[in-house]
Amino acid sequence: MHAKTMLRTGLLALALTMGWPSSSAAGAARGDDQQHAFDFHFGTWQTRIMSRDVTASGVGAWSNFTGTVIDQPLWNGRANIEKIEASGSGGHFQGVTLFLYDPKSRQWSEQFAGSDDGTMQAPSYGEFSNGVGVFHAWTEAGDKKVLQRDIWSNITPDAYHYEIAVSLDGGKTWTTDFVAQLTRLKKAPDYDVHHAQGTGPEHDFDFNMGQWMTRIRAVPHPLSSPDAWSDLSGTHAAYRLWEDWANIGQLEVDGPGGHLEDLALRLYDRKTQQWRVYFANSKSGTLEQPMVGEFRNGVGTFIGMDEIDGKTVLARNVWSGITAKSCRQDWAISTDGGRTWVPTWTSVDTLGG
Repeated sequence: MHAKTMLRTGLLALALTMGWPSSSAAGAARGDDQQHAFDFHFGTWQTRIMSRDVTASGVGAWSNFTGTVIDQPLWNGRANIEKIEASGSGGHFQGVTLFLYDPKSRQWSEQFAGSDDGTMQAPSYGEFSNGVGVFHAWTEAGDKKVLQRDIWSNITPDAYHYEIAVSLDGGKTWTTDFVAQLTRLKKAPDYDVHHAQGTGPEHDFDFNMGQWMTRIRAVPHPLSSPDAWSDLSGTHAAYRLWEDWANIGQLEVDGPGGHLEDLALRLYDRKTQQWRVYFANSKSGTLEQPMVGEFRNGVGTFIGMDEIDGKTVLARNVWSGITAKSCRQDWAISTDGGRTWVPTWTSVDTLGG
């Protein structure tokens, strides 16, 4: 369960695991197995992109970009994270797309964030049939909400086609506003991320990059049994996606409730100088609303909302005791708007074991 779902059961987590499995470990796509529908995507690709604006007042001119797409598998193929960087007549951009598989609906979700503000856009949902993936979402065209359709097609071992279209009339007609043709450069994702040391807020999480061991005490039922604690232990790692605005990690722990896998995607907003932390877990395959916060004087505080036993509560995550080889996290919930807090989770992490 991801950290915010763990709030509901008291197993709160913002620790992050051991790297991504290789594309071979994720397995090849098999027939109508939606869980492996994106296996073709793992690796490093060259992309050629055309993009234009479509609004009720008209259609803009095409801008052209060339760049690189790197896709890394997570959870043995049940999720993947894509990095995009491209330049051209429309400027330069970096982006991150998170793909999550929901085993209940047997559908995938796709959510994108750009380096301009580090905010995940509204998700698109869909599935693959006969080698074609079709996803739908709400988006904005000018100042209007419109339907969006994403299509993955012409998939071969070394190439695929991706395009986005919008509909201004509720799906009766569609106008393409984004086209990408991708050609494989290599099968393995390129994990290397250039990094320069720095002290600005965009480097707040630099201390957390690497392999860690974690020991956890958590409250399974923080509202009904706030004094009943359980012990968990496991591993986590954090990796940079981009140097100074995006990183991701995975938690993998075992305890009385069994084996748990989480991911946390942390995105920096340069305008507000705050971080948004998004959570997901391998069982539900959905991305929760983010917790938002920042570091001050070596302590990071993040606040979000959650629902426990039908109650809407505040959730708080605090990072402290940060050294070169250890750090601590404390989670708590509040049912009275932050006046009082009920502890739900404490973890002590040690670098490398």
